[in-house]
Amino acid sequence: MLKSWLPVVLVASTAVCLSGCDRAPYVYGAPEQVDDGWTTASAADHGMQTAHLVEMVERVRSGEYSGINSILLARGGVLVLEEYFGGFDRNQLHSMRSASKALTSALVGIAIDQGHIASIDQPLLPYFPEYEGSIENWDERKRAITLRHLLSMTSGIRGNEDAMYPTDDWIKFYLDQPLRADPGEVFSYATSGVVAVGNVITRASGLSVPAFTNRYLFGPMGISEYRWPITNSLGSQGLAMTGGGLNLRPRDMAKFGQLYLNDGSWDGQRLISQQWIKESTEKHATSDLYGEDFGYLWRMIDRDLDGRVIRSFEAWGNGGQFIMVFPALELVAVFTGENYGLFPEMEQPFDMVERHVLPSIDAPM
Repeated sequence: MLKSWLPVVLVASTAVCLSGCDRAPYVYGAPEQVDDGWTTASAADHGMQTAHLVEMVERVRSGEYSGINSILLARGGVLVLEEYFGGFDRNQLHSMRSASKALTSALVGIAIDQGHIASIDQPLLPYFPEYEGSIENWDERKRAITLRHLLSMTSGIRGNEDAMYPTDDWIKFYLDQPLRADPGEVFSYATSGVVAVGNVITRASGLSVPAFTNRYLFGPMGISEYRWPITNSLGSQGLAMTGGGLNLRPRDMAKFGQLYLNDGSWDGQRLISQQWIKESTEKHATSDLYGEDFGYLWRMIDRDLDGRVIRSFEAWGNGGQFIMVFPALELVAVFTGENYGLFPEMEQPFDMVERHVLPSIDAPM
């Protein structure tokens, strides 16, 4: 089982039928093949027992797992499960919330690969010279904050997300926050710091975040449908909200997970360096949420599969948005949900993975 600090979540099974108890039982079928870059096939042909997947889907349909909007699984680079619930369908965009942060991490890696950013050990403040002398709660240690600290959430600044949204300059909001520790010393979650990283990409490349993403990532991957909210921040001049809120189709979320499983290549084209994929999914800090390992805006989790430790790296978002990558199993799992602000409901995908997805795997690729 997953570490004990992650609760096993199942709504008590008094079998609340969401669409009538007389509905036809779920019958597994391979996802539809459409022209979006995914090859589809049966899970059984890729070493997965479909009985486990049928049971999982039935529990969503019955209401035992609540507020789930989609479940997608890819194994060996092939999409083998795609199911939608609660009125959602394949073509609808879904808010990734903070799972968007992992994509921001990828953009930083691409900016380094393209020569726009020399190193993540560059300090943050030189990118924002206009704030020199006007930063509140000034502390000379702020000069030591680097891009690495922002990516590993170890800047020493804890950003208050709720307090950030009403302000008109989210970059300055971040820089104004008091330091609670020396940079690099402790984990300190700060969405506003990830917004700052997004603005660094823009200032270093001369491209807006959407334009940069389209040129180097979404365009080559065939992702054309998305929505990325633009901040009201005057100081960032309409910066995309790189700390959260990117809207993608679940199939495209799975593409992003598969890109990382492929060590940065998609359809034979290298989009992110293998070195960045490796470095960004290694431990650089310990999260203060559950004590999990934290990379560059990715979280690392160890799970048990028949006595074998299976390590994954994962992007998490409020409401139950997850991209989970299991390199040893050649598996990508995507979940979306609408359990915003609800604990433990938004964590149901942890149980779904442990109870159904991992046990379904009966053969190596």
